Amino acid sequence: MLTVRTGPRTAGRGHAAAPSHLDALDGLRAAAAAAVLLTHVGALTGYTLADNGPGSWAVSRGDIGVPVFFVLSGLLLYRPWAAAALTGRPAREVTAYLRRRALRILPAYWAVVLIALPLLNPGPARHVWPWFQYLLLLQNYDPHPWWGGTGATGLAQMWSLVVEVSFYLVLPVLGAALTWFACRAGGRGDGGLSRRGRRLLAGIAVLAAGSFGWTALEYYPHPELWFGMTLPPLLIWFAVGMALAAVSVWAAAEPGSDGPVRRFCRSVAASPGMCALIAGCAFAIACTPVAGPQFTNFVPGLWPTEIKTALYTIVAAAVVAPFAFQPQRAGWAPASRAARVLGSRVPRFLGKISYGIFLWQFLAAYAFFAVFHLKTGFTGGSYNAAEVAAIGLAIAVLTIAAAAASYYLIEQPAQQFGTPAGTVSGQPAGTVSGQPAGTVKGQPAGTGTGQAAGTLRGREE
Repeated sequence: MLTVRTGPRTAGRGHAAAPSHLDALDGLRAAAAAAVLLTHVGALTGYTLADNGPGSWAVSRGDIGVPVFFVLSGLLLYRPWAAAALTGRPAREVTAYLRRRALRILPAYWAVVLIALPLLNPGPARHVWPWFQYLLLLQNYDPHPWWGGTGATGLAQMWSLVVEVSFYLVLPVLGAALTWFACRAGGRGDGGLSRRGRRLLAGIAVLAAGSFGWTALEYYPHPELWFGMTLPPLLIWFAVGMALAAVSVWAAAEPGSDGPVRRFCRSVAASPGMCALIAGCAFAIACTPVAGPQFTNFVPGLWPTEIKTALYTIVAAAVVAPFAFQPQRAGWAPASRAARVLGSRVPRFLGKISYGIFLWQFLAAYAFFAVFHLKTGFTGGSYNAAEVAAIGLAIAVLTIAAAAASYYLIEQPAQQFGTPAGTVSGQPAGTVSGQPAGTVKGQPAGTGTGQAAGTLRGREE
């Protein structure tokens, strides 16, 4: 488990702090992983290859889990840079950040590649280039790939990991540029914080809006569909998380007992039902042809792609925001029921192993189809809704088992390997002492949202 943390800060007076880890974000990650698994089961069973009514449309849009993942990454990873821009803290140490990211992502991913490439793609596995592409996460940049769809058999979901890793690599540059832009507002008083906050959000908004322009390059002047699986057209989803991080840091640093940014965060956190309604309406529109075809073997045009991106942005923002702004200070209302459900033991565990769920799901699915001699939807298999549900449940169980084994045998040891002696989860010795994983004690009193700026913790995946 990795943490996002910088030094302590006191902003405001007389407010007792609370643990800054938000368990609901772990549960939300588990829900996103389940949505992605659902849409892949729908494709493998052929359920989303034919129009089976609203149900198959909803299953085909389970890829909504991808923007939720990206928003969570932007939220958790950008927060230290947001703290540097708004509070003047030292910027994050880039070398250690990249090392932790590599140890978190690569070992388990390489294990999947070492199995899937030779076992499910034996012909290409006899050549160097496929290994080079997949081991170094370069496959998205091949304009004439040797595989069909979004990737090699058993590795099709990894296109989004390529985008995620691209964001990891450019985030230090984006963070430094946004900090420079925000700090040009100057000022160290209350007004300076507001000016820097507004400039920071304006810079993030420009990054987000640029995604729509980049998407046009996927289709004009010539179709280059591979470009749609790169970071620039999808940066808007990370930018939403970055904006949430900036607002939460701003609220934590805001002076006084109840400033406007803090009130905004509290209002959003107290309105999960309204946020769910907004997300549900946007998702319902996305489950129509206006956001492109249901079928995975059809390529949408420019405008359906732009509309789908916009709708998914609304859904992901509305889903994540109320949990990102959950109250963390004495005197605020208790966490919402939805946050308590997502933060309960089972969702937290599934969130902890969610990266493995993402990695191993296709291998688990193909193993299930092979053992029971079933045909996939791409080889003539056809199943009704009840059969799809039964197959999906079986694949989910296999995937969770593989993910748990991956976490304890590969991911956790790799992270411990990258943790210097005398530290816990990459923290200097003494910053986490004896509490359950995912809590932070000793926050200074009066930190606004109950978090020192830059201390929101969650599993970065």
